[in-house]
Amino acid sequence: MATGFGGDKEPYKLPDKPKEAAVSTFSEYMNASMSRDYDKMLSLSDDYRFKTERARLNFLKNQGTPIDYRIMSVNDSDPSKIVISSITKYEDMELPPIKYIVAFEEGEYKLQMRNVVVNMIPSSPDYKMVEYEPEKVDDSLEDNFNEF
Repeated sequence: MATGFGGDKEPYKLPDKPKEAAVSTFSEYMNASMSRDYDKMLSLSDDYRFKTERARLNFLKNQGTPIDYRIMSVNDSDPSKIVISSITKYEDMELPPIKYIVAFEEGEYKLQMRNVVVNMIPSSPDYKMVEYEPEKVDDSLEDNFNEF
C-alpha cells in the first residue's frame, strides 16, 4: 500500500486508481486554464516560485490562454508523483510536449508548477527544446507580480 504524509498528521492513503486521479486533476487544471478560472487553477496546483497568493494570481492572469491540450503519455511508476507529458496549443503556437508533475499531497493530487523554458525560435538549432529550471523561489518573479 502506498501512502503520502502530511507532516505530523496520519498518512493519507493514495486513491485506488492513482493514474486516473492524477490525470483528472491535470485535465481539470487545463480546462480551468482555458476558461480562465483562476480560483480553480490555484486550488488544483502548488507553486513554490511565489511567496504570496497575490503575486501567484497576478502571474496567472498575465499568462496566455491555452485553447487546447493533448496528453501524450503518463508515467505512473511512482504513484505519489505522476508525470504527465502534454502538448498545449495556443492561438498563435503549439508547444512541444512538456512534462508536468502531479504529486499526491495531503490527501489529494496537485499540479506542481515550475519554470519551464521552451525555445520557440524556428531558426535556432535547439528549436522546441524544453528545459526545466531548478525548484526555487524566484524573487524577481515575485516582485514583478506583487505590484499589480
